[in-house]
Amino acid sequence: MADFFYSAAGFLIAFPAVALLILFIFFTRLYKDPSKGFSRAADFTTFLLLPAVPAVLAAFTGYRTGFYLAIAVILFALYMTYRERKTGHDLEIGPLLRKIWRLLFLILSAAYLAAFIVGSGVMIADYTGG
Repeated sequence: MADFFYSAAGFLIAFPAVALLILFIFFTRLYKDPSKGFSRAADFTTFLLLPAVPAVLAAFTGYRTGFYLAIAVILFALYMTYRERKTGHDLEIGPLLRKIWRLLFLILSAAYLAAFIVGSGVMIADYTGG
């Protein structure tokens, strides 16, 4: 039974778009609102994208980038906090964390897609001898 859960987790980390689609359907039916369903699905999918981006890069290039991604996420959060503080408004932690998390979803999704496309192209070129 544990092997099934490890396999399922590995599949969802390798293909977070499947998780996003499943969670989007679930949350849309739960909240009866597609925009709220997508935002909740994106929040949960970000958890999968954090290990997925370094895993895809390691699979295609052999470089281990997990530590560098963690440092980049921390620096991004610090920058967003500094930027929010400079606006002069009261610093509200909840909305700030939500903004950081959702921007991380967009950045990590783009990084995952770019790594997957470039890595697939490299693998195809290596396979065909080009």
